[in-house]
Amino acid sequence: MTNREPVNIMGVIAFPNPNKDERVIRFIDSEYHTLFTIKDGESIVITRFDGEKMVLPCKYIDDCHVCVGNSVYHICEFAEMQERSGNTYVPRTPKISAEIGTYEIYQIPATADVDYCFRPYAEAKGKLQNADYQRSYAGMYAKENSLEHLWAKLNSDHRPFARRMRSLSVSDVVVLTQGGRKTAYYADTIGFKEVPEFLAQQRVQKKHKERGEAR
Repeated sequence: MTNREPVNIMGVIAFPNPNKDERVIRFIDSEYHTLFTIKDGESIVITRFDGEKMVLPCKYIDDCHVCVGNSVYHICEFAEMQERSGNTYVPRTPKISAEIGTYEIYQIPATADVDYCFRPYAEAKGKLQNADYQRSYAGMYAKENSLEHLWAKLNSDHRPFARRMRSLSVSDVVVLTQGGRKTAYYADTIGFKEVPEFLAQQRVQKKHKERGEAR
């Protein structure tokens, strides 16, 4: 950076790479783990927590700043903003976006009449129903992450979405999407238990919903 000349770009005193062919935009999570990179001028797709998708072009400012749509961000500022809102973001290019990791948290609502809420998997086995849960959060999942890391992150005093989601607890389900493949895990008293039936039920519910809407 010391060999680069400062330039005022969109109000930012930036230090862009003088070699335009080497300019890439890096997207990270709030802990500075690299999620993916795109070329200057390419677009990303932001999926809001409510499911709405936005396609936004991106412009390289320098290695630490990016213009997304019409707004300029430090790359960590952008990551923190999306994390607070429960949004996920991937390159618009499908070939690349399938390699990006994301996660979703499903929790049993406080009003639900479910006898395995906050109980270990041994008591939920055979009773677990996708319909008992509601989607509570979504976020980015870097290669350096782990389920144990998510447990610590979502139980901290500064966890994202704290006003809308309780801390990650026993009986919650974490759905990881990696390489285009989804895997569901039940938060047990110690560690996590893979629960493929959760996703199987989810697929059935989706088919029933689609059939109902088609009528």
